[in-house]
Amino acid sequence: MSTAGAMACDDPFALEATTETVRDTLTAFAMTGTSPAFPSAFHAGSGAIVRIEPDIGFDVALDITPDGSVRVIPARLISQTKLVFGQLTTTHQVALQKPAGGFEAVTIAPRSGYGIDSLVTVTPGETVVLRVESDRCQFQLSQILYAKFVVDSVNTGTRQIYLRTVRNPNCGFRSFEPGIPRD
Repeated sequence: MSTAGAMACDDPFALEATTETVRDTLTAFAMTGTSPAFPSAFHAGSGAIVRIEPDIGFDVALDITPDGSVRVIPARLISQTKLVFGQLTTTHQVALQKPAGGFEAVTIAPRSGYGIDSLVTVTPGETVVLRVESDRCQFQLSQILYAKFVVDSVNTGTRQIYLRTVRNPNCGFRSFEPGIPRD
C-alpha cells in the first residue's frame, strides 16, 4: 500500500496525544485540622497539590476522617459557584470512581461507572480515578482530563496524606500507561 493510501484511511479529525502521561508522588494536608495556608487539594491539570482558594482552582479536596480514611471531595461540594472575570459561574464537574484492582492494575480510565460530584472515602491502598472537566481543554475536541491516585499512607498526627498519582495531560485520552497515549 502506498503512503498516500495509508494516509487516506486515517481520520484527520481524530484526537492525537502529544504529551506523555505523568507519574508523581505527592503530599497533601487534610482540609480540616490544619492551617488554610496548607495545600489540601489536587488539581489534575497541573498534577499539583494546591490550597483551597475561593476561586476553586482545584478538582478535589482531601480530608482525613477520625478513623484515618481519606475523604475525596469534588470541588462542587466545596462551592457550587466561583468568580470568573467578575461573574459568578458554576464550578466544573468532577466524577470519581474506585475501580477494582490495585493502582498498577488500572492502566486505562473506565468509560463509565463514575459518581458525578459525589464524595468518595478511601483507605490507604485504594485507588481513585478522576474524570475532570478541565479549563485546560476548553479549545479541544474533548474537555475531559483523566487522572488516578492511590493513598499510600496517612499521618493522623501531622494530618498529612501521602499519594502516588498518574495523570494523562492529553484532553480526552484515558490511558495511564507510560509514554504518549493512543487511547
